[in-house]
Amino acid sequence: MSAILETLKIYRDHVILDSQLVIVFDYGPPVTVLASNDKYQHIRTLLQEGRTHNIVEEVDRALEIRKHTKGKFTLVNGTIMIGCELLPSSLSAKLLEFVDHRLDTTPLENFWKNLNQNPTASARQDLFTFLEVNKVPLTVDGCFIAYKKVRDNFYDSHTGHTYLNKPGATVSMPRDKVDPNRQNTCSYGLHVAAWEYAHNFTGSRLLLIKVNPRDVVAVPPDYNAQKMRVCSYLVLGETTNAYERSIYEEAVVNNVPTSKLPLDDYEVEDDYESDFDSYESEDEDESEDDGY
Repeated sequence: MSAILETLKIYRDHVILDSQLVIVFDYGPPVTVLASNDKYQHIRTLLQEGRTHNIVEEVDRALEIRKHTKGKFTLVNGTIMIGCELLPSSLSAKLLEFVDHRLDTTPLENFWKNLNQNPTASARQDLFTFLEVNKVPLTVDGCFIAYKKVRDNFYDSHTGHTYLNKPGATVSMPRDKVDPNRQNTCSYGLHVAAWEYAHNFTGSRLLLIKVNPRDVVAVPPDYNAQKMRVCSYLVLGETTNAYERSIYEEAVVNNVPTSKLPLDDYEVEDDYESDFDSYESEDEDESEDDGY
């Protein structure tokens, strides 16, 4: 009943002050919007111009979230929920970003579903920090965008012959061969990184990488959580700039949408047994800091 009444709230009056706005509705207590609120000026303009038809949605965050997400996400006592599950703070911030920019929240819902398939609890938790710190775009099918430096021939920068990273290829290795210890800064596994970390590294080509959150194995806490080890990723193509929008629109490789590409285009099956080949180190003399 409460949700129905909130939806039917009718604007009655308001008071505009330099420090705050006070808005009165026919149901519930008056709503106060402080001048420090990002939406203060926008709401003040709506009130001054008499555009109050949908003002309840502008000031009632819970109602705004529920309506925009068609009830998939709800705000309960200041906490955002998806179904009966608590959404972590970094994903909550991502949701509010989507709502504020009137973006479809399906990518975030898909991301949550994919993430819950990740068997490593520490990786799931640390991935939230990676997303928050690096402002990472999500893909339509619930993955996220990262970056990787490689040699001119598209092979990994460290060995130059183990991991072929041609656009459209899915590079993968057995998850149990990737070091899950987040305290090990440099260790065995496939490596990707955030823009700030990757674009300064040694290598001829900078690649745009798509990672499913279920395939993240470890996010080392050093370097401000800007790099990670994964067991699989899809190479979208080359880039010279960071992708700045919140949602990465569906890319097409060889006329095939990336979400429809097979997941076994290129799998490392034998080379991971070699310490030298599987360890994309940033400490080796021949290719310092080029594992990403």
